[in-house]
Amino acid sequence: MIRSSHRLPLRFAVLLVLCIAPGTNAEELPSEAVAEETPEIVEATPLDVATGMEEADAFEDAEEMVVSGTPAPRPAAMIPNSTTILEGEALEASLSLSLDDALRYVPGLQVTRQGGRGGRSELYLRGLDPNHVVVLVDGVRLNDPTNSRGGSFDPTTLALLDIERVEIVRGPLSTVYGSDALAGAINVITKKGRGGAPPETTVRVRGGRFESGSAVAQTRVGLSASTGLSLGASLDTFEDPNSDGGYDGASMKAKLSTEIPAVGDFEVFTRIHRSSSRGFPDSSGGEDLSILREMEDRNTREILVGATLVRPMFEWATISYRVGHATRREETTSPGVQSLVFPPTAWIPATRISDEYERTDLATTVDLDLWEKADGKGGLAYETRLMTGVEAIWEDGKSEGAFYPNPFPPIPTTFHDHRRTVGVFGTLEQTIFRHLTLSGSLRFDTIQGENDRLSPSVGIVVGADGSPILLYGNWGKGFKLPSFYALGNPIVGSSNLRKERSRGWEIGVRGRALDGRLRGQVSYFDLEVDDLIDLDQATVTLVNRSRLVSRGIEIEATFDATDWLSVRAGGTWNDTDFEGSPDAPRSRPRLRGFAEIIGRPTDALTLTMRLLGISSIKSASLVTGFQQTTLSGYERLDVRAAWTPYDALELFVEIGNVTNATPREAVGFESPGIFPRAGLVLRH
Repeated sequence: MIRSSHRLPLRFAVLLVLCIAPGTNAEELPSEAVAEETPEIVEATPLDVATGMEEADAFEDAEEMVVSGTPAPRPAAMIPNSTTILEGEALEASLSLSLDDALRYVPGLQVTRQGGRGGRSELYLRGLDPNHVVVLVDGVRLNDPTNSRGGSFDPTTLALLDIERVEIVRGPLSTVYGSDALAGAINVITKKGRGGAPPETTVRVRGGRFESGSAVAQTRVGLSASTGLSLGASLDTFEDPNSDGGYDGASMKAKLSTEIPAVGDFEVFTRIHRSSSRGFPDSSGGEDLSILREMEDRNTREILVGATLVRPMFEWATISYRVGHATRREETTSPGVQSLVFPPTAWIPATRISDEYERTDLATTVDLDLWEKADGKGGLAYETRLMTGVEAIWEDGKSEGAFYPNPFPPIPTTFHDHRRTVGVFGTLEQTIFRHLTLSGSLRFDTIQGENDRLSPSVGIVVGADGSPILLYGNWGKGFKLPSFYALGNPIVGSSNLRKERSRGWEIGVRGRALDGRLRGQVSYFDLEVDDLIDLDQATVTLVNRSRLVSRGIEIEATFDATDWLSVRAGGTWNDTDFEGSPDAPRSRPRLRGFAEIIGRPTDALTLTMRLLGISSIKSASLVTGFQQTTLSGYERLDVRAAWTPYDALELFVEIGNVTNATPREAVGFESPGIFPRAGLVLRH
């Protein structure tokens, strides 16, 4: 357990009991994916949604909807970006303990964690920086620009709680999200209750080595014929075997969905999270090299609230209203970082910092089916669709703290900033003979204290008549505003920083074969980021650097070999470099791949084997004077066996890292070894 003065209140444990609602056994209901702006989504496997095609015709019956990457929900077949969907049912039955571990098994996405779960995790999508990815829960953004990582999000804090699906859309998406989405977006969509449905309750308990444990309870119930409620709560704990660090977390979530007569579909949700993390500071050299052996303590509190109203106006028009509010507070006490290099090129004294951030979003989107023309054969010859709207964003962030450079007096690091943004956006989509869809998007953002920004993108989706193959491609530009920390921190910040700008394109193919048993997609991408914000080691100040170039190939496929055996695999080749600089970008492997094999030898027994392979990566640390080090690549094997003697009971045993590998993803930080654990699932 974490040795910290800030322990989680006992009342969070009580939430697990409160979430177990009385009910009767019910037949299994069809799974429904929850969209922030659509009433119902047809269930699909991850690559079904990413592919979005039927066997006979690329555009027929493409009912699976994607709510990320476009202003309004669109069929997956119409999305010109590479998209991966992780279904909640598969996540609950997987070997992953948190979202960051599940995201390791997504093409183009590298997750780097400093040591055990108490250390920070960072997402590198398509070779771009962690703060170039927008992370959302039910459409409410989690990125925090007050933190020292420039607005990136630590996915360690996101428990696999009550998740319907996770959508990962890759490529510049500033036409949809404005600032930050240079590499793409990750949207976690939680489950909702169905009106008229009987109660469904699930409890999952897991425990194992490293004093790890988790408990998740969730229930869904129909309060009336048109109203459903979903509740969830979780507890999570982990102790790092290589240090005095670890992680404790608690989350709870509630979502109410209802159909209001003559108005539309209304949905409101809230998520509350608290966690306490303890580990060596970033760039400290971890348990191997750190000079100061004290731990850094981080205590986080996060509250999200969101509401959506989807109102059909006519047969050809739908208008949606969305409001989201996020508040986040993080308190950090750090012993600082000292360098092994003499004389030291840089050092960080002890710090105490309290960050607070609030963000409010108001958005209205109109989805118009402007024109349809039949081809005279019962099919569609032309269709013109317009999705347009406006979004207003209020952001306020402040940081209060100080450096404590003994024996000198404290140095204040306090700053306060705010930002107001209004964005007007639109997407025009033209379908020709059902097998060619062209789209163009434009967003204009006017930003308080910044120059206005225009973000364009175009896309194309092509499917041959009678073929289960789709070709797709896109080109777009994106931007990221300097974070509040980068602008305002009196030690390393600079008010002269320019916004980061990206442009990129990709082309790919997705499809099916063997009567739909083989599904997959492959794509090539090319991205550039100008004015990248980075730390100048000589002046210890954030500056705009030269261009970052990233290009690569992504591939993923699912093969249902038999009724009882399926395989999912993927791989990425990603080449990144700083134009005009001999330094290589850190934490970006050139090659990575994964495979997951699921076998069901009997109706009651499910066996899972998962393999992850990473090539060598470049890393650097302040403790070694920021000298670049090449960390060896590694392979990791996980296995799981689940036995379901009754519909209401499942028992499982898992072994993470079977080979007991101890790779390093950051200088001096060693990952935990073999990780056996066991648990059970109760359903009612």
